[in-house]
Amino acid sequence: MSWQERLVAEAARFEHPAWGVAHCRRVYELAAQLGTAAGAALDNEALFAAAYVHDLGAFPPYRREGVDHAQRSVEVAPEVLAAAGFPDSRVPVVQEIVRGHMYYAEPAAMPEAVYFHDADVLDFMGAVGIARLLSIVGRDDWTPDLPAAITLIDRFRRELFARLHTDAARRLGKKRQAEMDDFLAALAAETDGLQVL
Repeated sequence: MSWQERLVAEAARFEHPAWGVAHCRRVYELAAQLGTAAGAALDNEALFAAAYVHDLGAFPPYRREGVDHAQRSVEVAPEVLAAAGFPDSRVPVVQEIVRGHMYYAEPAAMPEAVYFHDADVLDFMGAVGIARLLSIVGRDDWTPDLPAAITLIDRFRRELFARLHTDAARRLGKKRQAEMDDFLAALAAETDGLQVL
């Protein structure tokens, strides 16, 4: 079994509708696509490794109360990557990619970190972002109920585009922002201005 297969298997242990292995795959593939669209030469192995460890800090046994999941993922990355067989010398690159992946964080200057950050932000936008947030209604403190999920979708629609760093991501972000606009407009029309959710 390759180190990639071992990492996928480790991430797949943590089933979650919004932060599961499908999210890992989408973020990896989108980061690589954004880099390719911009003509950037990226370390695809480091991107792949980062994709499958970037949210592990949100799940037991890795999660630590009071520690942001991104920071916790950085802390556990060496252990998880070593167990998978990823080269120790390249772990710091993965850690830098993971450290700044969230929409509220600033990525490191290396291209892999910037494209990975943008890919993770984009996965909170558009139809996929809406689906992810609706999938955790009642399951996560971000979205304790449907009105809270709709409020968060609207907030992300308004705020996340400004968190994108690259032209390639902004082009896709405009499309995904428009998908969110359309969804919220249709939902408002069907629910008396969101009063009957």
